[in-house]
Amino acid sequence: MRALAFAVMLAGGVVSAQAVSSEPGGGVIEAPAETTKVLGPMRADARFTVDTDILLAYVNLGVNADLGIVKLGPGVLAVGAGLDVGFCGTVCLLIGGLLNGSYGARNFFPQARLSYHLELPAKSGNALQKVDVYGVVFAGLVVSSMGFAGQYQGVMVSATSTGVGPGVGLGAGGSYFFTERVFVGAEASLKYAAGRYNDVVTVTPPNSNVDFRWRDEYSGWSISGLSVRLFLGFRI
Repeated sequence: MRALAFAVMLAGGVVSAQAVSSEPGGGVIEAPAETTKVLGPMRADARFTVDTDILLAYVNLGVNADLGIVKLGPGVLAVGAGLDVGFCGTVCLLIGGLLNGSYGARNFFPQARLSYHLELPAKSGNALQKVDVYGVVFAGLVVSSMGFAGQYQGVMVSATSTGVGPGVGLGAGGSYFFTERVFVGAEASLKYAAGRYNDVVTVTPPNSNVDFRWRDEYSGWSISGLSVRLFLGFRI
């Protein structure tokens, strides 16, 4: 009797194990992957970004998106595009006051992006399962413009300058998904973007003898340097 009971228990255990580990057709059911929330192939992340400081000296707003292309090694390679729009804040107000007029500066930076989203191990229930980390390189053309208007030697003078130059950079970022699709994060980047202005000056009245010229320190532009942008995003 004991031998019969043992045989029944053994058979039941084998059936239970097969129910857990097998699919119809004999395939093995794999345990759910325990990794970070990496951007997968043919999925996209869209972001709205902001970069400034507590004094609002310079404000940079942007949009960008990355599209996963192919799994490559321990991560996914993605391509993307973005547009940054920057403008001078409190610093330009100060410069305008010192020049006894109004002063403004703006930059437009359309760019192509190439990013690599790293897939890392993360135990079930760990906060890392809600994180996507990546490295990125980007490049494009920057259009920079500035303008001044005010009294100069008793005559109204307005001047505008526009310049175009290359912009390249690299960086790293991370996203935290607080819902299945919506995330927040930050991206730090080091970029080079600089060029020269083409000056246009208008003097009123036009027959005045005023010879207004930009000083050398205002004849070039640069938005090079290290920056950290915060973003809100959505996975598609």
